[in-house]
Amino acid sequence: MDGQEIELKLAIRPEDLASSALRSCLRLPSGSQARCRHLESTYFDTPDMALAQAGIALRLRVTETGHVQTVKTAGSTTSGGLFTRSEWEAPLERFALDPEHLKSTRLPSFDDDSLIARLEPVFSTAIEREVLHLSDGGEEADWEIEVALDLGHVRAGALSTDICEIELELRRGKPERLFSLARRIMETVPARPLVASKSERGYRLAMGRLTTPQKAKAPTLHPGLTVAEAFQSIARSCLDHLLVNEHCLLTTGQGEAIHQMRVALRRLRSAVKVFRPVLDSPRLDEVKADLRWLLAHLGPARDAEVFLAEIVEPVLERHPGNDGLVALRQHWQSDRDAKVAAAMEAVQSRRFAALVLGLGEWVETGDWLGRPDAPRKRKLDAPIAEFAMPRLGKAVRRLIAEARDSLGRLSPEEQHQVRINCKQVRYAGEFFASLVPRKHMKVFLAELAELQDVLGQLNDIAVAGPKLSGKHMTGPKAKAAGLVAGWHQARRPALTAEAEKAWKRWRACPLPWQEN
Repeated sequence: MDGQEIELKLAIRPEDLASSALRSCLRLPSGSQARCRHLESTYFDTPDMALAQAGIALRLRVTETGHVQTVKTAGSTTSGGLFTRSEWEAPLERFALDPEHLKSTRLPSFDDDSLIARLEPVFSTAIEREVLHLSDGGEEADWEIEVALDLGHVRAGALSTDICEIELELRRGKPERLFSLARRIMETVPARPLVASKSERGYRLAMGRLTTPQKAKAPTLHPGLTVAEAFQSIARSCLDHLLVNEHCLLTTGQGEAIHQMRVALRRLRSAVKVFRPVLDSPRLDEVKADLRWLLAHLGPARDAEVFLAEIVEPVLERHPGNDGLVALRQHWQSDRDAKVAAAMEAVQSRRFAALVLGLGEWVETGDWLGRPDAPRKRKLDAPIAEFAMPRLGKAVRRLIAEARDSLGRLSPEEQHQVRINCKQVRYAGEFFASLVPRKHMKVFLAELAELQDVLGQLNDIAVAGPKLSGKHMTGPKAKAAGLVAGWHQARRPALTAEAEKAWKRWRACPLPWQEN
């Protein structure tokens, strides 16, 4: 392996990238000179994107001095913008892939000669890069950071998207230095943590997914991981999920992006709850408060989206010529649009950017990691396989106790609490799914998802009641609101019976971690 790069990316506007405020913030040593470079890179993959599926990026770069072939792996996912990836580089005499260098990486994908033969250009980038070096001294410096100011574009066929970002690469020292510098930059100019690498953006552009909301992907945990490593892996995946959909929301305003951001936050909150016995951190209350703040700003938009799509639209589809229903939809569409705009304003805020950076810093370097001699350090260093299943079992027992084996006799508020506990068990199960046989956990989670879905429909109906009887419901809208309320109330008995059946099916599932 040629090396491992640890870097943190920030998205920034072109005018701020060129600003004197940013230069002043970077506090360059007297007499130091920035190095400017023009970089053109072409990324290669097979027609079926085999390298992307394996988490590998392969590029040929043209510089002023020649050609360079680079292979990067996905490595650790991001945390508040932080990347840790393996990297292999080789200088080339001409613009052509070097199969021997690919094989020297010892990555399994390049053991396949037929794969190498199918490699072709997929997308390209053109970047104007200004490189600065920061440190606390000379050769004996405790830390050194390379700062790259990048302006350019990525192109795939006829499609292109702009690139304007700051890359902070740790050359020497601890990751805390990256977060400290990033915070200083963000306090000076409107910059924000960036989760997607140039190659990831290129692939999404090539596949038409640049502005598509992304669902959560649970990390693969190995039994030999420590408890601390497992929590970091899970938390990174949650922050990655959050930031990917942040870009989609700010680009398109799609309600589904808000939903996925809320899922990311709830998953992170569930992870904190599952790992609470080992998260001895004075900052924990602050972390929880940050999550509550963001959920509170995203929640109204998602609620309005669900109300419109799940409560109003189904009735309007059955009565398309009803003027009252049309007026009702227009009213709630305006409400939805206003709340989505408010959510986007919160996500665009500097508080959101600082929140994400702070969460990433806490996950990677926080006080919860403990001192080497502290008793809690022994808990953090224990194998995750010994920790995970008892915690998942506790969440299951809490859910069973809450449901009392009779969902039909519970109030709407109690059914909602059961649904919340369903989510927590499901998220924990997804986090730890790779630690047990896949087929066992797959059935367990599938039945739980069905139960959660039915309980969600019941909760939508319960929440809709006050909205449909509000004082703004007058004239034709009031009559239409009554029609909507009556239609959904008529569904409650069947949905309750369906929930009971789903509950019994899930309760009949063997616990995956207790099977042979």
